[in-house]
Amino acid sequence: MATWQAQVKNISIALAIVGGLWMALSLGIGEAAQVVLDPNDASNPLDANTTAAYGGDIDFIDRIATAGVFVVLLGSAGFGLLTTSTGNPPFLNTLIRYTPVIVGLIAFTAFSTEAFELISGDRDWGAYSDATNGYILFLTSMMVAGLTSLLKK
Repeated sequence: MATWQAQVKNISIALAIVGGLWMALSLGIGEAAQVVLDPNDASNPLDANTTAAYGGDIDFIDRIATAGVFVVLLGSAGFGLLTTSTGNPPFLNTLIRYTPVIVGLIAFTAFSTEAFELISGDRDWGAYSDATNGYILFLTSMMVAGLTSLLKK
C-alpha cells in the first residue's frame, strides 16, 4: 500500500474509533449492545434517545453497523481485545481483518447520503444528537478506510 493510502486508512480508522466511541458513550454501552442483540425486547425497551439517534427506527442494517462499532472498538486499532490469531476460528479472523471493508460497504450502500454530506462539508452537526453524529462519523470514516484498503498496489 502506498504511503498516502496507509496514512488515509490509519487516520480514517482513528476517526472511526472516535466516532464509534462517542456514539457508544452517548447512548450508553448497554443501550448500544442492546441495539445489536435485541432492540425489540419488550422487557427492556430502548431509551427514546437511542431510537431517535437511529432516525426513529432501528433496522437490520443499523444492528450490523453497530456491531461493527464494537468490532472496531474491541479490535487491534481500538482496545486490542480482538485480534487475529491461529487460535481463532477462521471466520473471526476474516471478520476482524476485513472489518473496514465490510462496514465501509454497509456505509456506502445504506448511508451514502449522510457519508457524502460529511465528506463534502455540508453536514449540519448541530441538527443531530451526539450519538447520531458519532454514528455517521464512524460509518463515513469506515467507508474511507474500506476504500483505501481496496486500493492496494
